[in-house]
Amino acid sequence: MSYKLQKNYDSLDRVEKWDTETQEVVKKRIADELGDALSYNFLTEREGEILELLTDALIPQKKGASYIKIPEIIDRELEKNIKGVRYGKNPWPRVFYQTGLADFSAQAEAISGKPIEDFSTPRIEKYISDIFEKDPNDFLRRFVRKVLSDATAIYFSHPASWNAIGFPGPAFPEGYAHLDCDKTFDWEPKYEK
Repeated sequence: MSYKLQKNYDSLDRVEKWDTETQEVVKKRIADELGDALSYNFLTEREGEILELLTDALIPQKKGASYIKIPEIIDRELEKNIKGVRYGKNPWPRVFYQTGLADFSAQAEAISGKPIEDFSTPRIEKYISDIFEKDPNDFLRRFVRKVLSDATAIYFSHPASWNAIGFPGPAFPEGYAHLDCDKTFDWEPKYEK
């Protein structure tokens, strides 16, 4: 059995109740990271398009004003060139993404005889499934897992997805004093089965 926020509740309706820093961060993310016009600073336009096809297949979203710009956010992180953490045989993120996107599109073209940009979403989903089930190319599997991990973290941490995941939003300065007591404040949402 699952629970979701009551129908008329919007996590962002309470933005003015939060502390100034939280308001600024959330408002900036909403302004900068939503919409369907994407631009890239580190990745080339083609690399960005391939990443968009991949992330849209992994985390389907409708294009429009509420579209979370996952590929652009990944590009922004790559542009910073923060080394971060590297797992096993994976190269550093910049090299991993550029090589992975090139291999992802080259293999798709070799298999089908047409560029990946011409693939439908179901065809890309099938191609991804084949990478995990049939492809001996360990690098591509690791790359798609990395993109899925990054895209999932971006999507589910974004303020635009809070309602969908049942997160009622920050509670600062009020706080959640009744976390384990089955008690709520009057500003907290109700959950529906």
